[in-house]
Amino acid sequence: MTQLTALERDLLACVERLVTASEASARDLTALETRSTGRIEKELAGLKDCVTLLIRSQAASMKALSGLLNDEASYKTLDESLQQSLTLAKAAAERLRDS
Repeated sequence: MTQLTALERDLLACVERLVTASEASARDLTALETRSTGRIEKELAGLKDCVTLLIRSQAASMKALSGLLNDEASYKTLDESLQQSLTLAKAAAERLRDS
């Protein structure tokens, strides 16, 4: 077996350090990707919930106004529907803040 020269040993040590650093970097990047993906998925789920709540809020408002225009609802019913709409809109805003 041939003995390595001092330069070859230094070069081999540098290569080993580079490999170790590359492996550590790959682990860190994988962990970062996992955290980022999880955060993005959570935010998307929050946005989906908010959009759903806002659509329900809009539907409640439209139903109330339609009923009023068709003289099928009293002002009390309109007020209740608009309160429901406002509650849903506030829930959407809160959900968006929490995500």
